[in-house]
Amino acid sequence: MKTIKGSNAFWQFLNDIALSGYGDTIFLNSYEYPKYECAVETIQKRFVQQVKAKYPMHNYGRSAPILNALRMVKSEDEIAITKQACDITAKAFRRCLETVKPGMYEYEVQAEIEYIFKKNGASGHAYAPIIASGKNACCLHYCKNQSLLNDGDLILFDIGCELKNYSSDLSRTIPINGKFTERQRDCYNAVLRVMKEITKLYRPGGTINEINETTYKLMEQEMIALGLFTAEDVKKQNPDKPLYKKYLMHGVSHHIGLDVHDSIDKFKLFEPGMILTCEPGLYIREEGIGIRIENDLLITESEPINLFEGLPTEIEEIEAAMGNISLA
Repeated sequence: MKTIKGSNAFWQFLNDIALSGYGDTIFLNSYEYPKYECAVETIQKRFVQQVKAKYPMHNYGRSAPILNALRMVKSEDEIAITKQACDITAKAFRRCLETVKPGMYEYEVQAEIEYIFKKNGASGHAYAPIIASGKNACCLHYCKNQSLLNDGDLILFDIGCELKNYSSDLSRTIPINGKFTERQRDCYNAVLRVMKEITKLYRPGGTINEINETTYKLMEQEMIALGLFTAEDVKKQNPDKPLYKKYLMHGVSHHIGLDVHDSIDKFKLFEPGMILTCEPGLYIREEGIGIRIENDLLITESEPINLFEGLPTEIEEIEAAMGNISLA
């Protein structure tokens, strides 16, 4: 049996519970995410102070660890909603494959994405979208989205819609004129090879740390093959400042759910029902090349399920999807 009351009855209802012997401990929530900082007092903090002032003799506990643990493993309904959000985001990317061309501006591309989001029922972006062409893609959190799309450059998308409060997160990189140069192909395929390899690690018992460390080792070898530095340079490098970090300076996996970077216990082993991103990248600022490829992966009892399965990822698929674009 469910009891539903109006919000104006909250404090009286809480008072009845707190002072009627139902328990001595009140659990209060706060947003506990390692990278989150807020310079001003939040509504949550004010609420905590109000409750403690009203019931000073009670014991208090943190609800965040309990809620975060529950959020890490998704129910069937949560998985279904996330899959719907990914489907909408995939449609937005396909729209970009059909419309992107030299002479457009990044904000015009963003408008195409937002049109598809709204047309398909999403509430909007799950985070500030990154539409980064040329050297802009080497800025990890670029979101000005104001530059001209130049013939011969790549454009990196990091986009995701929010649907029914659940997030999606997709990154793709495509040639603005519909055709990769030889150098761009080599760089793109280096990232794609690593992505395919680390996807195998998204199984029960895996960890984010294992994925990061494996990615860095694999990308280091790819960077050597691309001529960014040599194996001899690696032997002589400062171990506290490895050479690969100049070209890959971010982690490659995070949980996704109600927040695009969902609250987590980063040391917890993967379990079926968790949804995480897989997003290796390569950023060569001096060449104006920034590449990131990202999927959302559902952990199962065996192999992970790619929630963006079927979306163009191979170079041949991307070029074919863009092949009907007129550059006039």
